[in-house]
Amino acid sequence: MAKDTYRINQIIRISKLYYECNMGQVQIAEKEGISKSTVSRLLKMGKDLGLIEVHIKEPALMYTELEDELTARFPVDRVTIVPVMVDNPQIILNDVCAALIADLPRYIDDHTTLSIAWGTTLESLSHMLPKLHRKGVSVLQLTGGYSRLAHETSALSILQKFAASVDGDAYVIPAPAIVDSADIADAIKKDSQIQNIIQMAHQSQTAIYSAGAFGRPSVIFEMGIIDDVQYAQMAADGCVGDCCGHFLNAEGELFDEALDHRVVGVALDTIRHIPNRLLIASDPRKDKVLRAALKGGLASHLYVDVKTAEAILR
Repeated sequence: MAKDTYRINQIIRISKLYYECNMGQVQIAEKEGISKSTVSRLLKMGKDLGLIEVHIKEPALMYTELEDELTARFPVDRVTIVPVMVDNPQIILNDVCAALIADLPRYIDDHTTLSIAWGTTLESLSHMLPKLHRKGVSVLQLTGGYSRLAHETSALSILQKFAASVDGDAYVIPAPAIVDSADIADAIKKDSQIQNIIQMAHQSQTAIYSAGAFGRPSVIFEMGIIDDVQYAQMAADGCVGDCCGHFLNAEGELFDEALDHRVVGVALDTIRHIPNRLLIASDPRKDKVLRAALKGGLASHLYVDVKTAEAILR
């Protein structure tokens, strides 16, 4: 009897660690002094005994057809579309962020590297992050976040919040996203700290970022990276926006390689090869740049609201 009570208590304890505390099976095994296979077996036993019940809460609105159309049309593995319940941009963004956050534990394992961008979307996401129990996670910036003008990008704050969420170490690129010349960018990237971050990005398990529409309102403008004259010329030449500081054309390729050589950050090709590329957005006005990012293979999983999804497909 005592043995049965011990086993049931152990199943309940392990189940709470796994389902409520978001701990991985390896971490639970270390904590309990048992093997990972035993953890898996006890979780299954909990379901068989009726101690664990998994409820799948379906949203009021499902967008399977839209999601299938996006995965068929673009090289993206998964699409999550959330409904627009209230016509308020911040509430819509929060709902999209919540959808990504619900999936986040599966994308971050112990002793891995997480790469993140910055901007309005990532700032909202960072404020909503849960506490994930992870070990040995490195969190790095994909591009520099210092502004030329008196504009707060919150890049450092976003990085710190992500690192705190996973009990990880933060690695900041202490530089602007784009500098005046390729020579300056090359000199900055020779700094050992920045070299290390760029090299770490090659081992990233997951990257999280949004995409910026080309035009105002835009963080790119507020930071002083481009001015009105440059904007008019770039728009005329086919620039549709940026992703992680890299300006794109409509096909998801680099808009201008010479301009891209001035970017201080992780190269676009490196980002494309990160296994889990989580692209998040909630603004139909971003349809062109999101379409380009999808065409260019910059998303393995897309998180959007239904209005943005429909705009991408138009």
